[in-house]
Amino acid sequence: MPKSIFIFSVALFVVLIVASNYLVQFPINKWLTYGAITYPITFLMTDILGERYEKKEVIKVVKYGIIFAVLPTLMMSNWRIALASIATFSIVQLMDVHIFHTLKEKLEKLWWLRNNASTMTSQFFDTVLFFTLAFSFVMPFDKVAHLIVGDYSVKLIIALLDTPIFYLLAIKLFKKKPASEKI
Repeated sequence: MPKSIFIFSVALFVVLIVASNYLVQFPINKWLTYGAITYPITFLMTDILGERYEKKEVIKVVKYGIIFAVLPTLMMSNWRIALASIATFSIVQLMDVHIFHTLKEKLEKLWWLRNNASTMTSQFFDTVLFFTLAFSFVMPFDKVAHLIVGDYSVKLIIALLDTPIFYLLAIKLFKKKPASEKI
């Protein structure tokens, strides 16, 4: 991965993580927060990077994104949201990369399946874990459950809608990986 792509990807991850952690504090209704709109882009990013680059390179982007997002997240979000987010992101984004690359190895031609299966599976665990950690014991369980269902529903729709974007950016534009793209 070229250094410029690495730096851009880490910076974009940080912006998306911090923005999502801030926006999740604001409900749209009893089922949904604004964070559900921005956060799914991080999964699309790991899939696009995963299609083009090796698993260890994508994991490096995720790890640096987490490291650089910690302080701004703690400054902009409630501490429960910040800690739940960083913990969840650390686990689930790595899970997403592993699922994506496993499917890529086993089902090379089924690009749409690896994009959607890795994202939908990871986002399920992300949504349940995040809302449970961030809002249990400070919100009634039924409200937490509503947020889990609402946010995950939106994330599923976004995952399906971003499939053409994945195809365009990861499959169509970058069919061949030049050997000169290593850091």
